[in-house]
Amino acid sequence: MIIPVRETERLILREWRESDFEGYVNFKLDKDASRFVSSAENPHAAWREMAYMAGHWQLRGFGMWSVVLKATGQNIGHCGPYFPHGWPEPEIGWAIFPEYQRQGFAHEAASEALRHANQVLGWTTAISLIANENAPSIALAKKLGAVAEKPFHYRETDCTIYRHHQSNFHTH
Repeated sequence: MIIPVRETERLILREWRESDFEGYVNFKLDKDASRFVSSAENPHAAWREMAYMAGHWQLRGFGMWSVVLKATGQNIGHCGPYFPHGWPEPEIGWAIFPEYQRQGFAHEAASEALRHANQVLGWTTAISLIANENAPSIALAKKLGAVAEKPFHYRETDCTIYRHHQSNFHTH
């Protein structure tokens, strides 16, 4: 499968590469930084999770991209359409490494992921499943136009499903 590449003003959303692992493993082993997306116990577990995201593309035809800064080629997180087995509905998910947060990268990547989901995958709605304590992601979901819909409990965490509607897929 050829994974599509999406570009924004400052970012490239592309397939996962082995060179992305260093940033990813550092993020996943930092329990505070990765607490809302599940931390990894060791580098081997982080590797399996990165490979799982890469494999999601093969199994579903879409998935999380590696988010890369155009200026440096550095992987700074991941974002994209996501729907693993057992998930309540197709989702737009994101995670940006702490040193790159609060610079608008998550908004830029998630906006592009929403456009792709609508224009290429034909989605007219998507969710973002967000832990109730994750204030930055809640703020981003709302900025993207999503609305809180209903509670959801996942991995011993109280979450809320935020709904993205088609009318918001092109405007942000």
